[in-house]
Amino acid sequence: MSAELMRLRCHGHRDIRATHTKTLEFTTSSEITGRATCVIGVGATLDGPAPSRLAGPLRITLSVGDHTFTVRALAHSAWRPGSGAVVRLSSERLPNTLATDADHASSDLPRDLLHALTDPDAEITVVVERDTEAAEARLVLYRAGDERDDRLAAEIAAADTVIAEDAGAGRVITVLGADADPWDAVLPAIAEGGRVLAVSTEDTRSAPVGKLLAAPDRPAVEVIGLPAELAVAALSPYPVPVLLAPHERRRQIGRLLGAHRLSRVVFRAPAAELPKILDEAGRTLGVRTVAVTAATSAAAERPWWGPVTEAAAQVTGGGDVLCCVDPAEEVPEGAADSDVDLSALVRALAAQSVSSKTLALALASLPTWSRKRAYEFVLEAAKAQARQPKDDTSR
Repeated sequence: MSAELMRLRCHGHRDIRATHTKTLEFTTSSEITGRATCVIGVGATLDGPAPSRLAGPLRITLSVGDHTFTVRALAHSAWRPGSGAVVRLSSERLPNTLATDADHASSDLPRDLLHALTDPDAEITVVVERDTEAAEARLVLYRAGDERDDRLAAEIAAADTVIAEDAGAGRVITVLGADADPWDAVLPAIAEGGRVLAVSTEDTRSAPVGKLLAAPDRPAVEVIGLPAELAVAALSPYPVPVLLAPHERRRQIGRLLGAHRLSRVVFRAPAAELPKILDEAGRTLGVRTVAVTAATSAAAERPWWGPVTEAAAQVTGGGDVLCCVDPAEEVPEGAADSDVDLSALVRALAAQSVSSKTLALALASLPTWSRKRAYEFVLEAAKAQARQPKDDTSR
């Protein structure tokens, strides 16, 4: 069974080509040219009230005369009726995107159906339903604010299980008229191919979410409500501090990763340079897993996480990418890089005449810090201190 969420009315057009291999679109415009190769319906209007939001798996069925065509896809819960409704095979969520991860594009339409769509008098009905037969395990990490959020309400309606990761999240869920499920409902829901919504208002991670992210067969993950730099870090199974370095120069990234082996390090780089950066990180530092995404808001909700050797292939095209490198070494129980800026601390102690040898020996006593690494870190901190302009005390 499926539950109807929205219905559109469109009509045909003589210039409908339906040759696009990556998208399909229902446009509100009544006129198109042959270049609009993804359009399969023009003059789209809502038939009935506008939906508040759409979320979760969808069945989108186009009907014209005796012809029908059904697409399965994943709703983009930020979409609102406007200039059109685009359905994409990719996971890119632009403002006009109704749904992503579709199983068909416009080029997949049967040719007899395409012929019917080229008739300007053809009446087209598009029914959008909740796909209750979809069974892909999915974890949605949702950072909520204090205000009433209709996008969150839609995600709650589409979820099989909803958990509150902190007290504030529990209050937000209650305001929306829903109840949080018990944490022990999470793993069974995922095992059955369900959709789990984990709502948070703080920088915390509940035990069930941590277990899901660390599981060998972890589900697909979406991240909603976080800036791109934090969204790409949210996929990591390691509960260690996040170091944001989006403006670090290319040649400094390797040193940064080496100095923070027990942190999640987020950096920005041109897509063309990512393979070299990650190859070096894997070979010299032992980095095993990373998360990557195009550095755009359209891609931030669907980062990719996996082996470092496969990461560069996940980002196509030009532009910049955001990458979160997981800890390069096993994280000992209870041990992780602190939030202390070690570079600043070393410089401050050196200014108090603490010797480089003493500083290096102190760092070498930390988990995963070798003596060689510690001496290199102290020397680099000293060089950085020397490069800083000295205060003018003559005035």
